[in-house]
Amino acid sequence: MIETPARYVIDASSRPAFELWARLHHDRARSHSVVLAPERAYEIDAISLAVLSEIDGAKSVGEIAADLSARYGAPREVVSRDVINLLQGLADKRLLRDGPSPFSAPSPSPRAKSYAPFAGGPTGLLAELTHRCPLQCPYCSNPIDLERANVELTAREWGDAFRRAAEIGALQLHLSGGEPTVRKDLEEILAFAVDAGLYTNLITSGVTLTRERLEGLAKIGLDHVQLSIQDVEPENADRIARYEGGFEKKRQVAQWTGELGMGLTINAPMHRQNIAHLPQIIDFAVQSGAQRIEIAHIQYYAWALKNRAALIPTRDVFLGTVGIVEDAKQRLKGVLNFDFVIHDHYASRPKACTGGWGRSIVAVTPSGKALPCHAAQTIPGLVFDDVRERDLADIWLNGAAFNAFRGTDWMREPCRSCERREIDFGGCRCQAMAAIGDPQATDPACHLSPAHEAFARLGESEAEAPAPPFIYRRMSAEAAKTAEPV
Repeated sequence: MIETPARYVIDASSRPAFELWARLHHDRARSHSVVLAPERAYEIDAISLAVLSEIDGAKSVGEIAADLSARYGAPREVVSRDVINLLQGLADKRLLRDGPSPFSAPSPSPRAKSYAPFAGGPTGLLAELTHRCPLQCPYCSNPIDLERANVELTAREWGDAFRRAAEIGALQLHLSGGEPTVRKDLEEILAFAVDAGLYTNLITSGVTLTRERLEGLAKIGLDHVQLSIQDVEPENADRIARYEGGFEKKRQVAQWTGELGMGLTINAPMHRQNIAHLPQIIDFAVQSGAQRIEIAHIQYYAWALKNRAALIPTRDVFLGTVGIVEDAKQRLKGVLNFDFVIHDHYASRPKACTGGWGRSIVAVTPSGKALPCHAAQTIPGLVFDDVRERDLADIWLNGAAFNAFRGTDWMREPCRSCERREIDFGGCRCQAMAAIGDPQATDPACHLSPAHEAFARLGESEAEAPAPPFIYRRMSAEAAKTAEPV
């Protein structure tokens, strides 16, 4: 197991450098600079750019401050304070190290340097390379009707989609599935992504990976691994995923990821059948050397909707996780960063769907359908364009599905006049469809929704009842009707 890191405290003697999984990047579509990091792009101003352009693992913070003080004619003590504050914020996000990195990222390709400005484009692309997966998790976000291998985009077709996404502003690429590593051409797909200049995140269960293959992906230029876990109690993890020996393999993959210099996030979906182990899951993330952990209470559509009664925790148990996470955030500041997604049935305000429908993310299915949200196919009547048949920029700007719930014009009351309408954008359209049967309705997670109280009561009543057997995710619709053995 990787040694648990201590918080990197910045002072005048520190010699900071970016970790392999973080870097300065000029966003040509938007004509500004950002720091690219695991599943994030932090916009920076000219002063921050001046500071961050100097960090190389050799020059000390004191030397950087002295140079900037002389360059801009500002008091050295003021410059030093501001430099330390900036760098400490990035260090606490686990983006900096002391001294030069032993790893190096590929240089930007000529293609990546050639992009022109493009207004209003997406910041990320979710590429569902396949729906094939050795796991059968009962909360999988893939659709019930899974796509077969014979309809999957080729590596070159994915490469065309990556290039076009980067041209219209995408910075982050999430290589997902199913299980993306079942693609034998994953290396070719990744090489296209690196050539397009995208920051690459591999979202994986890890169970099919070998160290040799992961090392090969790192050499091509993979930036970051998001490793999903079902539990840290091996027998329960195997039962949830219906896959024997998965947890020990995940432990290995976490170790290899650190040894190869890539960023690591632990993704831990929370539900009633693993929630008691949340403290141990956090400990596992720290011990694995992860920089981030995503603790996401399940959202109920697709497979999770079929299994809601088996997955939903009680309100009191959910509230307990809030305290656990808040305590851990304080205790692990600068060691582990937290993304915490609360439970919608027990919320009072909705979350913005992927940052707002059609505002930041394009999801592409294995067969090439472009979606404004990875669950958008659960909404009847939407028409999704194929990235092989229509230019991605045109789909993004003018596609019917992307404009169906973009902005605020589609909203009814109480959303239309709500002061938060451009903060949460009405919440999740797929959840409104799943819970109410109307994708234009106010998300029932919102306390202003007429369905809010019934939505909360449904969660509580199912959570208080004994959990039924899982209905496991399967490729066959008929097989998916089969519950786990009692």
